[in-house]
Amino acid sequence: MDSPLATLMSKPAVRYGLASILALGVDFVLTMTLRFGGGLSLTLSAAIAFIVTGIGFYFIHEFWTFRHEASAVSTKRLVKNLSSLATAFCARIGVIGLLEWLHTPGVLAASAYFAAGAGVSFTLNYLINKYWVFSKG
Repeated sequence: MDSPLATLMSKPAVRYGLASILALGVDFVLTMTLRFGGGLSLTLSAAIAFIVTGIGFYFIHEFWTFRHEASAVSTKRLVKNLSSLATAFCARIGVIGLLEWLHTPGVLAASAYFAAGAGVSFTLNYLINKYWVFSKG
């Protein structure tokens, strides 16, 4: 009989949540480093960080989040994943860009703008990955 933790970790949504927390941390730190350490706009910083983090996390999703017995690097899934990332990227950068256009943010507002964009993009990215990129069909 599986332990409660093993049962919980067998669910792709739980694994996606954990991977997302890690990805969000990397993404956020990189975004804020580029924004406040590199002097780039928040929108450009978020765009660069999203691309770097998104490509790296394809492999985590392939081999852990949505794993199944046939998991392997797949050109077809990689292309689908990049399509999913492009959709999530447009949503996130659109939200952040709009908010930044309305008001140039300081540190606190930049974090709120990042959170708003991340919420929209995570939702889209999860749904696209689960039902299209890593579907078993």
